[in-house]
Amino acid sequence: MASVLSPLVRSVRVALTPQILLMVSKVYIPVLFPVTFLIALMSLTLDRALGFANGFLPAPVNLYVAAASLVAGLLVVGITYAELVFRGEGSPSPTAGRTMKLVRSGIYAYCRNPSVIGKLLGVLSVGFALNSFAFCFVLVPTLLVLSLIEKVVRQEPQLVEIFGEEYVRYQKEVPLFIPWKLFLFWRKV
Repeated sequence: MASVLSPLVRSVRVALTPQILLMVSKVYIPVLFPVTFLIALMSLTLDRALGFANGFLPAPVNLYVAAASLVAGLLVVGITYAELVFRGEGSPSPTAGRTMKLVRSGIYAYCRNPSVIGKLLGVLSVGFALNSFAFCFVLVPTLLVLSLIEKVVRQEPQLVEIFGEEYVRYQKEVPLFIPWKLFLFWRKV
């Protein structure tokens, strides 16, 4: 039981660390929250054009799905950020001070970008709450693809420069986004 609770406790503790509070104040509040609001407005307009003005899930099922998606996303982001702050000895964001050590254990043993999964679940919760087909299945997937391209084109070369051969080995052993080892646990991936 302690092994299950430990990552959860660490994910709650990390939320109040200076690194995370700085990142939230520099990135999330001024950029990501307003962008999510604009995406929501665009998606509701697009929903009307696509014939989904009344949503795609029955009410209140959409709210239950939104709540589950939000909780799952917060847990994944919390665990991911705890790994970076405590094991990586830094911050998840270069704007708040990058990690000093490459983290390859825990959630990072399955996926090089687990926070993207958590953020995806979190932002999808907004789409589910709005009951917006366009938000969930048009705009968010588009943003996900653009985010992953940015990781490959901009972030990964920086990480190779910082961590060298250790990161190159990590790239070869661990997938960018989809944690295949969790789904194909019976065979070596």
